[in-house]
Amino acid sequence: MAWGKGKKDEKGAAEKNKATVQDAPTGAAGNASVPKDSAKAAREGAAQAASKAAGAASAAAGAAAGAARGAGKGIAAGFTALRDVRDASRQYSSAKSQMESTEKALAAQRSALEHRESIEGGYDDIMTAQSAALADAQKRAADAVQYTARLTHELQDLEARLTKMRADDEQALRPYKQLAESSKGRADDATRTVAEAKRAVRTAEGQVKDATDRREQAIASANRALDNSKARQRKVQGELDKLLADPSAKRDAIAQVRQELAAETAHVSAAETAVTRSTADAQSSVDNAQTHLWTQKQSLETAQRESDAMQAEAKERRGEYDHLRAEAEARQKKLSDNIDRHKAEIERSNRLRDNARTDASKANDLLSEAKSIHDTPQATEQLRRSIAEREQTLEAQRAKVEELGRAEKELRRRTRTTRIAVLVILVVLVAVVVVLVGSMLLGQGGNAAGTAASTSVTTTGTVSAGA
Repeated sequence: MAWGKGKKDEKGAAEKNKATVQDAPTGAAGNASVPKDSAKAAREGAAQAASKAAGAASAAAGAAAGAARGAGKGIAAGFTALRDVRDASRQYSSAKSQMESTEKALAAQRSALEHRESIEGGYDDIMTAQSAALADAQKRAADAVQYTARLTHELQDLEARLTKMRADDEQALRPYKQLAESSKGRADDATRTVAEAKRAVRTAEGQVKDATDRREQAIASANRALDNSKARQRKVQGELDKLLADPSAKRDAIAQVRQELAAETAHVSAAETAVTRSTADAQSSVDNAQTHLWTQKQSLETAQRESDAMQAEAKERRGEYDHLRAEAEARQKKLSDNIDRHKAEIERSNRLRDNARTDASKANDLLSEAKSIHDTPQATEQLRRSIAEREQTLEAQRAKVEELGRAEKELRRRTRTTRIAVLVILVVLVAVVVVLVGSMLLGQGGNAAGTAASTSVTTTGTVSAGA
């Protein structure tokens, strides 16, 4: 700030000097009696103002340098304190890890020593019990092996018997199967024959109906013709009776009517003959159709009886075959179930064998371990000495950990203010840098505007001096 004030004073003095120089010609033009020494006095005053401004700027720069040196020392001290605290924490953590590792190793050694002492103390009992357990497990394993071998032999015999039984049953059932299949084929053929006979009966029934309809139509047509002939005969007979009753009737007319009557009588006779003939022919067709229908019905009844017999025979043959096959399957299933039981028993025996071998291995391992511990008492003594040495090491490590912990806490307490200060200084420095960068950005815009204004003033002064 002092440096800025000095620069401002220096700039003001220079501007004042410049203004004085610029006004000098105007004063000279206005008043010719002013002495020339006034210009010299103005220059000396400007020089003195510039000298004072430079001194103020130098003093501000010195103060800033001192403040920077003080801040640098504070930051260095703060970083040193942070480094010392970090090193102390690292040493404490390392010592604590070593202590925990020693504790784990010591616990493992104590457990091993306790195990060895326990085995050594009960050595005789362990040898007796585990020897008996080993013998028992070996016997159980051997028995299981023998049992499995016997079951396996029996299983092979059963499987061979099942294979032979299936082949024999298939060969024995083959004729019954073929007979059942052939009976089924004949029954199917008979069923198809019955279906065809039924279709023939339906056709014959249709033919009977058609013949009956045709008979009725033919008889009705012949009767209508006969009725018409008789009607004409009666009409002619009436005309003849009228002529005979009329005395004035001519003989020729009567003769002609008599001829017509004779003709109609002949027509009536012919119509009656036609009715008799049509009735006989139509009835013959109906009789033939009915005979054919009766014949087809007889054929249907015969085919139905044969079909029923074939179906009964096929059912009987199929039932016989199914019964024999069921008996064979029951025999095979009984033997197959026995095979499955043997397989399951073999698996169980194998599990017993594996368990016995596992028990034998465990007993043998315990015997070997007990004998090894019993035969190496020096190893037990060496383990005791190692435990004692490790306990001493652990005590020393615990003391060191406690000491390093206290030292770390003390160092944190003693350097707390310094560490906080360096953090504050860093925050302040960051803030200052931000302010300076902002000022520089703003100053660039202000300098551009000041340069334009200075150029304008200089141009004006030059023009005035020329005038």
